[in-house]
Amino acid sequence: MLARLPRSPATDSVRQRLCGLLEVANRRESPEAFAAGLGLATVATTAAAALAASIAVSPAAALPVASAMLIAIPSLAFQRLVVAGRLRQGRLRAELAPMLELVGLELSGGASPAAALESVLFQSDCELAATLRTQLILSRVAGSASFEARLAELASRLGLAPLDSLATILALSRDYGSGVGQGLKALAADLRRVQRRELIASSRRALNRILIPSAVGVLLPFMAILLFPALSMLATSFQ
Repeated sequence: MLARLPRSPATDSVRQRLCGLLEVANRRESPEAFAAGLGLATVATTAAAALAASIAVSPAAALPVASAMLIAIPSLAFQRLVVAGRLRQGRLRAELAPMLELVGLELSGGASPAAALESVLFQSDCELAATLRTQLILSRVAGSASFEARLAELASRLGLAPLDSLATILALSRDYGSGVGQGLKALAADLRRVQRRELIASSRRALNRILIPSAVGVLLPFMAILLFPALSMLATSFQ
């Protein structure tokens, strides 16, 4: 669908943006396939809703219903795509901290940075480890970009700044021989602090969602019971 459109900076920007959203959400289809499927689903759902509105209400109701569906369905699809991407980013970020801690343990045992990272990646079973294993294998192909460069590019595509920090630490270790253990430890500690802050904020939101309705449901009837005699006496005095 997008491939048939004339090439222009606007269409290229839309395609690039959609491609990024699909990759972050771990969707395997191309932007053209996603747009084609969304277009077919929008047309079919809009036609069915317009037909149902014309039969149930009146033929005049079909046009506003169809207009609303043409806007709502693509908006909902893109919103779900963005939400899926954010959830995946959260999962990958949560998996990175324990992975870095395991690499630190390998380093403390005397392994080199490359051997420690390879050992952890090939023994871990999480989504992030599988993604990084692919980049590590591709970096060993002759003439391919280094693992650090691939890691930085992956961080940019997925919107994960900690991966870019990891690539910088590994590159410094390779180019200048600087110790990687302290850098990984500091990065893992930063990730843990962010996770704690997010957990505290999420707990507070959940507590507010529970306490506010409970307070309203308990306090209002309690206040009504307390004030009822006074209000009754006041009403009687005015009669």
